[in-house]
Amino acid sequence: MTQIKNSTSFIPTIDHSAAMARAAAEAIWDLKGFNVVAMRVLEIAQYTDYMVVASGTSDRHATAIADNVEEHLQKTMGEKPISVEGRTWGRWVLLDYGNLVVHIFQRPVREYYQLERLYADAPRLHLDEPKWIAEVSPDQLIEESFDYAGELWSTAALPEGAVDSLDDEESDDETDDETDASDEESDDDSDGAP
Repeated sequence: MTQIKNSTSFIPTIDHSAAMARAAAEAIWDLKGFNVVAMRVLEIAQYTDYMVVASGTSDRHATAIADNVEEHLQKTMGEKPISVEGRTWGRWVLLDYGNLVVHIFQRPVREYYQLERLYADAPRLHLDEPKWIAEVSPDQLIEESFDYAGELWSTAALPEGAVDSLDDEESDDETDDETDASDEESDDDSDGAP
């Protein structure tokens, strides 16, 4: 990795920016972020060297991924973002490092804005994806999303047909409540009769 240093500040080189993009991708994968793409946009955008785009399963997931990227780049490369936007809502979190911009989207927001299409001419940076990427589809990740206490919150944890049986039980309970209410009304009517 080539770095240019002078007595007052560090000027990142394109190699350093590429290393940051790869480190950001690793941090994204550590928290099961998916569809990670790194693009060299220097010749197109001129405000940054590289852009990393990734998806999360929910607002909490996107925010957690962004936090992990920030911590990982601070710890491994000594880099802090110049600005962070979107952390409050977690639909689109943007980490701006100057020479690298990281976008963490919820999947529908990413599909709406289509940044990869906007930068379709940008060369892609080769990323060494972890093995689990080939084994798990993004749809599986969304269906099997875990909350941060380690408990499964989605219906994917329930056996097939369990959701239907839960709906049936709820409708049976509502019918029982209506029957009980009509029985009480008829009891009141009989009490008031001469």
